[in-house]
Amino acid sequence: MSCQGGCSGCSVAVFTQRWLSVIEPLPTVGEVLTEVKFKGTRRQYFWMDVGLSPKIGAWVVVPEVIQRGKNPPILGKGYHIGRLSLVGKAAEKMHASSGHPPIPPIQKILRVANEEDIQQLQRLREKEPEILAQARKLVQEEGLDTTHNMKVVDLEMQVDGSRVTIYFTADGRVDFRNYIRRIQESTGLRAEMYQIHDRQASGQVGGIGSCGRELCCGSFLRSFHTVTTEMVRYQGLLMNMNRLTGHCGKLKCCLSYELEAYKVALARVPQIERLRTQEGEWRYLRTEVLLERLWFAHAEKGTQVCLLAPEAKKLADMNARGEVPPTIEPFAYKFPELATRV
Repeated sequence: MSCQGGCSGCSVAVFTQRWLSVIEPLPTVGEVLTEVKFKGTRRQYFWMDVGLSPKIGAWVVVPEVIQRGKNPPILGKGYHIGRLSLVGKAAEKMHASSGHPPIPPIQKILRVANEEDIQQLQRLREKEPEILAQARKLVQEEGLDTTHNMKVVDLEMQVDGSRVTIYFTADGRVDFRNYIRRIQESTGLRAEMYQIHDRQASGQVGGIGSCGRELCCGSFLRSFHTVTTEMVRYQGLLMNMNRLTGHCGKLKCCLSYELEAYKVALARVPQIERLRTQEGEWRYLRTEVLLERLWFAHAEKGTQVCLLAPEAKKLADMNARGEVPPTIEPFAYKFPELATRV
C-alpha cells in the first residue's frame, strides 16, 4: 500500500506518530498544543494559533526556550526552526506521557518558516561539522577524554547564529568551565553543554538498526527505560550479546516491547521439570512461550516431543496422582503435514 500522506518526502522521525492525529479534529479557533522536532532527538512543545494551520512536517519558527533545572522556562532573544511533528490531542497525549511540566502560554510558535529561513538553517548545518571537529579536539586538549571519558556526540547551532548546544557523554559530572570558555573563543558562539546517556547518544546520531528500519531511539521513542537480561530470559532468547546489543552498546530497546505479552503467556504455561510414562522419564527442554508449547526429551533415548500447555499439565497432574500412562503419544502435539511438491 502506498502512502496517502500527500507530502513531498518523509522522515520516520517526523511522521512516525502521525496516526495519532485522528484522535480528534482540530478546533477552528483558539490555540492548540504542538510538538516541534529539531535536530536529532530534541523535541519541544509549543502553543500554536489554529489560524497558522501548517501541515505535519512543515518548518516553523519558534522562540529560544531557556530551561534551567526545575524552574519555569523563559524565552531568550533568539529563535530556532523545527519541523511540526504532532498537533492537538496527539501532542497533548504525548506531552502527558512524557511527564513534562505544563507549557506556559508565552511558549508559542511565531510563524511558518519561509524559504529564507530554511536556507539559513541549511547554511548553519553545513558549518556544524567544522565546529564539531573543533569541539572534539578541545576535549583532547583539556584531557577530559581521559579523566572523565568525555565524548562529544553532536552539536546543534541555533538558527539565529547566537548559540550552539553541544551534546556529550561522560562518566559522572564534568567541570568544563574552561572548555566552554575556549569553545566560545574559537567559535564566537554562546555554548551550552548538554549531557546525555548512551541510548540518547545513539538516537542523536541516528542510523539503521539490524531490522533494516530507522533506529527506534532516533525516531519515535520519547523516553528510555532500563533494559535488563531478565527481559531476555522471559522471552526465551539465547544470550548472544552480538545480536542483542544495539548501536549504543546496550541491550536493544525493542527487547522490552513484547515483555508484557510474554509475561501474560508465561502465566498460562505450567512449570514442569519431569513427566513419567511407562516408556520412561521425560525431561523438560524448553518452552515456546507465545505458542504455549513445552518440549521434553526422553531421559535415555533423547527422543524429543512437543506438548501443548494444557496437555502437559494434564499429564503432570496424572503423575502427581500416581498414574503412569503407557505412552506419551496421546498427549503429544501433532504437527500438520506440509504439502510437498512431487
